[in-house]
Amino acid sequence: MQRRAVIVAVTVLLASVLGACGSAAQTESPKSSPSYAADSVDARCRAQDWPQPMPDLQGQPFDPLGADLKCFGDIQAIAPDGHDVMTDPGSGLGAWTVVSSSPGPGVKVGITASITLRLRRG
Repeated sequence: MQRRAVIVAVTVLLASVLGACGSAAQTESPKSSPSYAADSVDARCRAQDWPQPMPDLQGQPFDPLGADLKCFGDIQAIAPDGHDVMTDPGSGLGAWTVVSSSPGPGVKVGITASITLRLRRG
């Protein structure tokens, strides 16, 4: 009799856990989807007034997904040896500091503007 009670208890527990997993998957918000997040960023960027002044990035850590650059889709980040850090996954994106930008700080740029950043290590 005691064994039967344990089996029933384990079965009920397992059913409730599996039921909770299934219901969580069904009620999951679309906001957790990476494509939804990307669409939201794009929509927020496009909703802003353009052109905007180019931010002053000199001396700042290079962060292509940071607040200053996330709306720009055409960024070249040039290392001292001439390679584009954006197209080199081995470059370690967080290991660079912005030396200069073209267009320069304050210049009005559109969302599709071509941005070139000169970087240095560190």
